Amino acid sequence: MIVSKIQAAYQILKKAKKPMHIEEIIQVALDKKMIKTKGLTPASTLSSDMYSEGKRRERKGLRPRFVRVSPGKWALSADS
Repeated sequence: MIVSKIQAAYQILKKAKKPMHIEEIIQVALDKKMIKTKGLTPASTLSSDMYSEGKRRERKGLRPRFVRVSPGKWALSADS
């Protein structure tokens, strides 16, 4: 089933139960046919989307679902 990149990242990180590099998240999503992409830099787009979602959630008083643990590496926040 095709889902958004951000939904795919959430599902992949939840299943992995460990931080993953953004390129690895995209590769798993593509291999499992969770996403379709026509862009040249899907990893950059996803990283930006994860960061932006976190900022939107913070403005609403919610905790971000994603945490950047190092450059290019993301994990789910403790309560996600």
